Amino acid sequence: MEHEKFKEILRGFSVTTITPFSSDLSQVDVDGISTNIEFLRKNDVPLIIPNGNTGEFYSLSEDEWKLVLVSTLDAVGERATLMPGVGHSIKTALAQVDVARELGIPAVMIMYPKHVFVSEEGLFDYYRTILDAARDLSVVLYKRGPLLTDDLLHNLLTHSNFVGVKYAFGRIVDFARSVQKLGNGIVWSCGSAERFAPFYFLAGAEAFTSGLCNFAPQITKKMFDAFKKKDFAEAMRIQRMITPFEDLREGRGSSNNVPVVKAAMDHNELRGGRCRPPIHSLSSRERLATISVISEWK
Repeated sequence: MEHEKFKEILRGFSVTTITPFSSDLSQVDVDGISTNIEFLRKNDVPLIIPNGNTGEFYSLSEDEWKLVLVSTLDAVGERATLMPGVGHSIKTALAQVDVARELGIPAVMIMYPKHVFVSEEGLFDYYRTILDAARDLSVVLYKRGPLLTDDLLHNLLTHSNFVGVKYAFGRIVDFARSVQKLGNGIVWSCGSAERFAPFYFLAGAEAFTSGLCNFAPQITKKMFDAFKKKDFAEAMRIQRMITPFEDLREGRGSSNNVPVVKAAMDHNELRGGRCRPPIHSLSSRERLATISVISEWK
């Protein structure tokens, strides 16, 4: 797929899918992936991101990463595009890029690397090497930390396959400054979901990613439709409605992020289940609060 064509798909909403596991957490639940993706496909979700943070990226082995991707691809059909997260060591990331290419997937998202010793110079080399290797694949960078600076992003713009940034670190004013400084040659995406999306769109975003889209894609679509119409009153109505749910995801220092989404999926007869350690399971009180909040949505 040409990079400009992928940018058109990127300019919208996407879902970072959860990864369901067996009850003892030892295996990826392939049937569960199929059930969940079929639900998203029927609801016309245009862009699906497996193996992201909501998908417990850092809890998956390399073989499981591939299994999640292949299972998602098998289930998605032709009604959605995939953009898997890639990362870990640079050798692992390059191998994952090769897998995506072999499977005919048009794009990847480079996860912000988790490492004890990281410098801006080292991070530049990390991204540059992966972008060079990706070549024909479109690449989105996930800004999840301070070292992915405007200067670093500017230096990477020489790569024609660098098509977008999923922005999920810093203040709205920082985001606005980045858009103004670096321009709209790449697609800027709100990486903090529906609660922050209206403010990011006002500041220059053209896309947003979602976790609640795993079980409530019509709400996500309604918000994006409001953005297309520049109906920010409607977008803010939806934002106010979903904020209590997003507040629950911020519980325990934001470590409730994924288990709250999985609990909502279980309640809606999808395949959520438990998270792998070091992510915890919800308490009974937290689970009931999650169900109570989403039961109020129309």
